[in-house]
Amino acid sequence: MPIRQMAPQQRARNRMTSKSPDPHGRGSDLAESDPPGSDSVRSGAASSKLETLREAISEIDQRHAEGENGFFADDTSDAPTAATGAASGSVQTSESEEISSFANALSFDDDDGDGPEDFDAAYKKAKKTAMNMLAMRDHASGELRDKLLKRDFLPAAVDELIAKLQKSRLLNDEEFAHRYVRAHRERRKLSRSALKRELNKKGLPAEIVSDAVEDVDGEDDLARQVAEKKAASTRGLDHDVRERRILGMLARRGFASSVCLKVTREVLAED
Repeated sequence: MPIRQMAPQQRARNRMTSKSPDPHGRGSDLAESDPPGSDSVRSGAASSKLETLREAISEIDQRHAEGENGFFADDTSDAPTAATGAASGSVQTSESEEISSFANALSFDDDDGDGPEDFDAAYKKAKKTAMNMLAMRDHASGELRDKLLKRDFLPAAVDELIAKLQKSRLLNDEEFAHRYVRAHRERRKLSRSALKRELNKKGLPAEIVSDAVEDVDGEDDLARQVAEKKAASTRGLDHDVRERRILGMLARRGFASSVCLKVTREVLAED
């Protein structure tokens, strides 16, 4: 073949062999692979996302430790969020649920303290104290209530306890008033007015007090007993001194001034 005719074909073959093969050409398996550096780009994005999540959790822990106001509020718009991705959303939802649950628990614990357990505990302690007091001596309802409240027992528990003690008749103001009058009339030789004053101090209603002292009589006889005892202990002293001491004793027992003068003169005249 003439050289002039072969030249174009030869030149074509020379051009084909002179080109380097393209491993990423069309139809090649490597063409579908990621471009160079794609692994490092994706790794960097994941690291950035992880770092953002760590910063968010770190800030939550810090706010929790510092007791920041509004930490348990429903509005979490101020909390740092991840840039993008479903993984970031799932972590935020989990944190929000845990925070909300913990907030509810704190809200219950910080209640007014009048829950069933607190009431039952206060009632048991108040009952034990009240029974010890009643074992020592009788008490009026108001007197026992005041003593329990001074010991800082829960007022609601004290009121319920007093009501139950009254229902079971372990507390009975009418019986208490009559027993008190009999005992102090005999032991302390108190007058009617002194007994009424003492019962009023116990917090008893006026009608119960009046009923208890209504049948008290023998004021003159009781006053004479007091005067005779004092006169016997003052023998050897001047008449005026003895008279003053007897009158003072009768007055402290609540006897009327007319009774005091009459009895004192009679006793000193007979001694």
